[in-house]
Amino acid sequence: MVSLSLGDTCLFRVGGTKRSQPTRTFRLASGDAVVLAGESRLAFHGVDRILPGTSMLLPEGGRISLTLRRVTHPPSND
Repeated sequence: MVSLSLGDTCLFRVGGTKRSQPTRTFRLASGDAVVLAGESRLAFHGVDRILPGTSMLLPEGGRISLTLRRVTHPPSND
């Protein structure tokens, strides 16, 4: 998964594959990209907070997240 952040900065939190695992928080500014590959694709993740007024990209503020994922068909059991 690749995610591109546009607009206001946010606090992005990533944990483990179980909710009980520790988390880390990162600031994502406009133009930042996040790549979750391998086992980290399955990690719990999300935006904790948007920091208003940190970007002039969107006239009324806010944030856009463009997320790209590759989806494949499961292997055939033939």
